[in-house]
Amino acid sequence: MTAGPVAWHRFATLADASEALAEAVAIRLKERLAEKGEVSLVVPGGTTPARFLAALGRQELPWEKVTLLPTDERFVAADDVASNERMLREQFAPLTQGRVRFLSFHGHGSDIEAAASQLCAELAELPPLDLVVSGMGTDGHIASLFPGGEAIFNAMPDSGIVVARPPGLPPRLSLSRERLVGAGWASLLVSGAAKEAVLKDAAARATPLPVDMLLGREQGLDVYWAKE
Repeated sequence: MTAGPVAWHRFATLADASEALAEAVAIRLKERLAEKGEVSLVVPGGTTPARFLAALGRQELPWEKVTLLPTDERFVAADDVASNERMLREQFAPLTQGRVRFLSFHGHGSDIEAAASQLCAELAELPPLDLVVSGMGTDGHIASLFPGGEAIFNAMPDSGIVVARPPGLPPRLSLSRERLVGAGWASLLVSGAAKEAVLKDAAARATPLPVDMLLGREQGLDVYWAKE
């Protein structure tokens, strides 16, 4: 597979990058809604995307035609302070107000493997994802696909959901490599010199990092980077 273009969008602040990304996502949502009548949108958890989610939620869109889902989720209670869903519900107004369809990674029981199987079945009912917005850690992980876990997330056949068990952290459920890479449009929202270096060093790496899966997408990738 030949990698598509990587487009860099550079900003002085995360607030500026978040606003610009929200506008770009809104434009693409409208385009796909005009083409298909409904659309799926994947968004990241953590702290970086809060401003992006708030800005996107202010966009005037028929949110009832959008299916929202997270890139990944910690296997904790939905209202736990570490829960990505909790953050999404706090920051993204259409979800807070019940105006968007939401595929929750919670509510599938206390066994993570069984929960993953149920989520796989639900995800299988969706077509390929339309838009993916991802974050990235300074170690190059995306969603909950971490360096060192390649044997798990590169396993075939690809089921759509991966169970991740990063050392010293709660286990997690993550969208799979195929689901993330196969999206119609994908973007990264990152900030700081350290993360910029991780992305810039991709071609020279002897051992690929998970983020390289997005960098190598045939469909290309948009990087929204903030200096601070």
